[in-house]
Amino acid sequence: MNKVLLATLLTLVNAICFAQVNQSVREFYNLDCEKIRPGQNFPSRWNDLLPSTKQYIARVDTTERHSGKNSLFLTPKPGKTKIDSGFIAFPLPQKFAAKNITLKGWLKLEDVQNHAGIMIRVNDLQGNTITVGELSEQKINGTRDWQQYSLTLPIPEKAAMLYIGPTLAGMGKLWADDFEISFDGVDIHDAKLKPGYSIKTAPTNNFGANAKNGNKLKLKDAILYYEIYGKGAPLLLLHGNGQSISDFQNQIPDLAKEYQVIAVDTRGQGQSTDESTGPLTYDQFADDMKQLLDALHIKRSNIVGWSDGGNTGLIMAIKYPEYVRKLAITGAVLNSSDEAIDSKVFIEIKQRLEDLKGKTDNNSIEQQRLNQLMLDEPHITIQSLGTIKAPTLVMAGDHDLVREQHTRTIADNIPGSKLLIFQDATHYLPREKHIEFNKVVVDFLNR
Repeated sequence: MNKVLLATLLTLVNAICFAQVNQSVREFYNLDCEKIRPGQNFPSRWNDLLPSTKQYIARVDTTERHSGKNSLFLTPKPGKTKIDSGFIAFPLPQKFAAKNITLKGWLKLEDVQNHAGIMIRVNDLQGNTITVGELSEQKINGTRDWQQYSLTLPIPEKAAMLYIGPTLAGMGKLWADDFEISFDGVDIHDAKLKPGYSIKTAPTNNFGANAKNGNKLKLKDAILYYEIYGKGAPLLLLHGNGQSISDFQNQIPDLAKEYQVIAVDTRGQGQSTDESTGPLTYDQFADDMKQLLDALHIKRSNIVGWSDGGNTGLIMAIKYPEYVRKLAITGAVLNSSDEAIDSKVFIEIKQRLEDLKGKTDNNSIEQQRLNQLMLDEPHITIQSLGTIKAPTLVMAGDHDLVREQHTRTIADNIPGSKLLIFQDATHYLPREKHIEFNKVVVDFLNR
């Protein structure tokens, strides 16, 4: 083949491959909020960051948007009069070789009393906030049609995580859409990465939809979808209510360096199916996980459970102690009482069920069952905690929706367990402080 022609073809192939990689990275960011979490009214990759956001309603809106089908919507919950501010955050590892970050976003306001805007919050490796940039001085308030706003912030040397997104202080309604991020004036998709960080090894956010690593297990009344990463001692990852494997995207890469990570979608969630028609139970989930481990010929496994996954992990340690090597849980509960969770949470769940009443499509029916599960379950007794033999790490955020005393009660009644309450963290601890969370979990499992 002619050398010039060969060189041209190689250049073309490389360009195509780079474009495909670049496209997967573009899809990863979801800055236009078009991708929605499975079964939820919230965009993928976004999460509530500040504890004060609990005073607000944060969701996707399909009626008001700058472009596409969706926008972010933020407003105080009904009856709230004394409130601080809400922040819907997009978490981004600080992997860029840049001195400044610029955030642009389109906002629409209605009757905003204090101010609205966009914000950049920077955390260090330990999860501590080291700097914040916002537009409060501009007094963006009142009622305004869609308008683009811009904010630039120097990136501190110790920055490990960047959180960007819309913020609302006080009363009013705020819509946000079509964000743009650039580093030293270069769009995020083309920005230079730090030395040693390769785009070939960058996460592509295909956890939960990875054909190469994905597998399915047929049960009597369900099909469990799971993915396996890494080598070493088995580690079972259990997600929360309405979540999926993808919600562990900040954990899987770190944990897979030392363990064989088995990340699974609980029945009826993510890519797993559910043909049962009765009420869902955590005992049922625990039985599913036992069958999965049996199918994989795994006799003992470490378990990391978040929220509902933590409840399932506790039940597994009680019912099937021989299967559990070590257990790490965050945001778990023993029951659905006001002593475990703020009663306002149950009011919200009941409202969701009321909104779903009469809907007969499969997704609505599954959402009704998942919400009802949180009202009816679990039924874990103090006495049963005393039978747990596996070394256990009990975690929660200091602003968790699970009451801190309840978390302490769980730890106090599991023999030899370790308790850790993370400061400035909510129920979404594995997202908010994933670097610190991952390190604590790995250290515990390796001990």
